[in-house]
Amino acid sequence: MSSRTTRTLLACLTAVVLVALSGCSGADSAKEGPPASATPKPVTALAKGTCWGAGQLPETLGPEGFDAWVKKYAGGDKALGASMRDDAAFSTPIACTKPHSLELYNIVGLDPRLDAKIKDYTDLLDPSTPLYRAVRDQVYGRCLAPSVYGAAQRRAGGLPVQLGPSLSAKGGLHVAWDPFPAHLWAKGQHKFVCTFEQDDPGTLMFADLPTRKTPIAARVCVNTPRTYVPCRSPHQAEDIAEMTLDTAIERGQITGRAAVRKGPKGQIVVISDAQYAKLDRICQTLFRSVSTVGGGVTGRAYLGSADMWPDKTGSYLASCFALKPFDPPPKSRGTVFNRR
Repeated sequence: MSSRTTRTLLACLTAVVLVALSGCSGADSAKEGPPASATPKPVTALAKGTCWGAGQLPETLGPEGFDAWVKKYAGGDKALGASMRDDAAFSTPIACTKPHSLELYNIVGLDPRLDAKIKDYTDLLDPSTPLYRAVRDQVYGRCLAPSVYGAAQRRAGGLPVQLGPSLSAKGGLHVAWDPFPAHLWAKGQHKFVCTFEQDDPGTLMFADLPTRKTPIAARVCVNTPRTYVPCRSPHQAEDIAEMTLDTAIERGQITGRAAVRKGPKGQIVVISDAQYAKLDRICQTLFRSVSTVGGGVTGRAYLGSADMWPDKTGSYLASCFALKPFDPPPKSRGTVFNRR
């Protein structure tokens, strides 16, 4: 079993990875869309399993059109409007067998009680609010429920964490979610799109992420202390999934703020062995779902550092690492994802 020493050693490493992964929603990726002169009519329907070009709202609507969009659907608030700058315009459908930038891999809705709390589309644009976080956690969990990530979470006992893929910020692949475009939401289509995005158009699909088909450059590998390294290089651990623990903490199943304690070299996050065991079970279940690697490699959960417990948005984050649980973990090369 991995010791608390190893957990503490890798906590700072987890924080670095989680910060690196914060760009994985695709919000900062450079994409090209059609010129304003080629602006198509807004999409009237969206379907699971469809693929699209890279066009985003500002490029598709044009500067004046996007300003009008912000005025209409964000109350003219430029800060809220900015959160829609990377929203897909769904302007160019493409067959998924051909190179594409965006795959709509799932469409989900909210529990009616949570949906009823959303009074305006602007409620979906401010990530600093408790309502937004509640929506995010439910949507992300439902997006991933049919996947290997959701299956691992359920088979491991159902602890309410949102488990999803870890992807390198430099790998060009992003998993994200968004509410339906505002004009569809205003017509009563209260749904959310679950998207898989590729900076360089290709035929990789969301279902390929937990398999050997995903390029190794998109994987996340790390060394202690605080060092992110390519997975082809020697590394001590591979980050195979990210976990959001907000729901589990709200229900009292994982310790929240009270887990931050004073350690010999500053503040650390400490939860009980029983709580670690529940998180480890999820990570190990996922690991065995995506890998046949043996030799003592196992899946273990590692929490973020004290300054990320919670992070600036109020969320509690953790990672699933695949490693040999020694102090320190020995190094290996490559990725553990080896299933078809």
